[in-house]
Amino acid sequence: MSTPGSRAMHNEHEHHDVQDSEDPNDPSLDLMRSLSVSSDMQNSENQCFPCENNPPPPPISTPPPYPTYPTSTGSATPHIDNSPRPNNNITPSNSNSNSNNNPDSDSEARNLSFTRSLVFYGEGSMTSENVNACKMIQEARQFRKKYVGERGMKNLFSNSNKNSRIGFEFGLGSVVELVKITEVDGCEMRSSNLCTVPSIFSFMQDYKRLMEIVRDGGTRSFAWQRLHMLNSAFKTHQIANGHVENEAQSRLLGTDFYRTPKVDNHIHLAAAASAKQFVDFVREKLETEPDTVVLEEGDTLKEVFDKAGLDMDHLTIDAFNVLADYSVYQRFDNFNAKYSPFKLAQMRRIFLKVDNALDGRYFAELTKKVFSRHQKGKGHESNTEMRLSVYGMEPDEWEKCANWVLRDWEGGELPGPVLSEKNRWLVQIPRLWRIFKKKNSKEGKGSSSFHMMLQNIFTPMVEATLYPEKHPKVAELLKHVVGFDSVDDEGNPEAGCGCETPREWTGDQNPAYCWQLYYLWANIKVINNLRKSKGLNTFALRPHAGETGDVMHLAATYMLADSINHGINLDKQVTLQHLYYLDQVGLSISPLSNNFLFRKMKDSPFPKFFNRGLNVTLSTDDPLLFHMSDDPLLEEYSVARASFDLSMTDLCELSRNSVLQSGFEDKLKKEWLGENYMKGVKHCDVQKTHVPYIRAKFRAEHLALEHMLIRLMAAGKKDQILKEMQLQYGIARNAHRSILHENFMLSGSGGQGQHDDGDDGIDPNIFAPG
Repeated sequence: MSTPGSRAMHNEHEHHDVQDSEDPNDPSLDLMRSLSVSSDMQNSENQCFPCENNPPPPPISTPPPYPTYPTSTGSATPHIDNSPRPNNNITPSNSNSNSNNNPDSDSEARNLSFTRSLVFYGEGSMTSENVNACKMIQEARQFRKKYVGERGMKNLFSNSNKNSRIGFEFGLGSVVELVKITEVDGCEMRSSNLCTVPSIFSFMQDYKRLMEIVRDGGTRSFAWQRLHMLNSAFKTHQIANGHVENEAQSRLLGTDFYRTPKVDNHIHLAAAASAKQFVDFVREKLETEPDTVVLEEGDTLKEVFDKAGLDMDHLTIDAFNVLADYSVYQRFDNFNAKYSPFKLAQMRRIFLKVDNALDGRYFAELTKKVFSRHQKGKGHESNTEMRLSVYGMEPDEWEKCANWVLRDWEGGELPGPVLSEKNRWLVQIPRLWRIFKKKNSKEGKGSSSFHMMLQNIFTPMVEATLYPEKHPKVAELLKHVVGFDSVDDEGNPEAGCGCETPREWTGDQNPAYCWQLYYLWANIKVINNLRKSKGLNTFALRPHAGETGDVMHLAATYMLADSINHGINLDKQVTLQHLYYLDQVGLSISPLSNNFLFRKMKDSPFPKFFNRGLNVTLSTDDPLLFHMSDDPLLEEYSVARASFDLSMTDLCELSRNSVLQSGFEDKLKKEWLGENYMKGVKHCDVQKTHVPYIRAKFRAEHLALEHMLIRLMAAGKKDQILKEMQLQYGIARNAHRSILHENFMLSGSGGQGQHDDGDDGIDPNIFAPG
């Protein structure tokens, strides 16, 4: 892959030009500041090569304090280590450390670098169109900085006194407003909103501008070129260093892929058990609890089966009919029907629902069976982030959910609450406006608005945060929640993007994906500010996006989301794909799920994304429907390895990415990845991650160089870059020529190599200057 010339990067005057032209807080400035220069030949001042850098890991939410397992004590905000780096002596590309220690304390690993086959850039190859594309890419990246992260957050309790307290209300814009309430002479005085976020009008303006940028022809051409060069660079690295990575892994004693921690970042609770586990569980209940009342109408479990004409012989995986097949391809309705065993909705209600005659007891016991497998550690070291559902249909949903999770359940494999040290909860919010509207109309509740759904979702969260003594169970449940997901079929018809307020949205049509996502983001942002001010855990926004439907859903998630689930439609929009690479936005991809629903395995973009260096990992989505074994995550990795020709180093890199994308607390991430993981993938402990240092360094360097190339191009330095690239190419060409002359083209016997009799067809002038 091509590399910008070092003099252009490290010239002090030019560096200040770049800094003055952009936001000084831009992380790519930190990338350039953290670079150091080494000299290949100390006698030549021109022979400078850029060395490695520490790209920031994907955004991670502030880890929660857990009452029953390790709490987080460190900041979860990624930062860039700007301390001086040791000079990198240029060594052969197959160099690697023989030590099992962390590379940060290993001098040999710290000196590891690469000799690259430079790409020749001809005069005029960097065009004004490329410069304009880089400017627009930088503009697009500013939108993400505006919305994602902790920008604008402040301590809401810094000026509090005994006569004041924090209150809240849902503003006219349907976003939570936090106010300071002060008692003065017996009267309550309310301050203005303490925590403001960009309005829907501002967001829509930015979103439409982002769509213009990613659709621009010049920007798409530039992104396509850069992505293909990244792909080629990785292929070259695999060919040159694949055996080196294998040897490095074999020297890491006491660990392997199976013992490397990994997280199933995307798994829906209702489908977390495998089909075999589910069938066995139902059989067990029919044998041991036939007379248990399971329906509100008073029917027992045996009566339900008798009325359906079912008996023990029907308790097979085939008869259950839950495994996905050809009927669900491009059919989300058929896919949802698979959640109901025997195609009977009441079976789903009995076994896979929280709100039923059993108060969700069967569902709790089945979930604990899944927990049990992870806690026993059979097969490999795995963890989960399962989804609880809050629909926004009723205001008491959070209370019901908290009662189910925290109840001291008796019996089963794991008595007690539905909690596990191997699991962290996400809350999924289905986009079901049309159902909400129809439900309220049927129940005669009068006019409905989207504002009412938002109130049902977020009011209990704010009340539990402000007044935990009044809502102790919801307050406790929120400590175990690490993020929010937005789910449903992205292919459903939706309205166009507009700036209507949720109070005004009363029609039957589904609101636009980007519009709904904004209101989730805005309210979560305010609640995060409140919880951070109180020293509580905060929440990431990790929605489903790019599974199907409009590819521009991925533009909205680029602006608003910490990471996403699926994202396979990124292969249809190269500019967005390049932006996701530059900002390392996490993609939790489920190839087996995609294979049955929207994208066959042979057409999966997963290997393309991985090769190019996007922050991707593997997840299961719905094991009940898509997996055959009792270890769905291991099955996902095994199928991916066989289908995409992945090496063991590749699998370990995917495992590491899953931990980085997860919401597990910082203390555990340090235990799983190494103390310095926040500095970047190059600083993860190879003994813990099982990812050879040569792979981590390759990824880090290419991301750093991509950032620098774009920043310098956007600052109008294309001529300097081209000049330096040509200089470096000339140095490499001259080195090849010198080696050739010294070893193979010397007349007589004075050379170190054999005498060249001219029969090999090498033109002695092929490397001549000019």
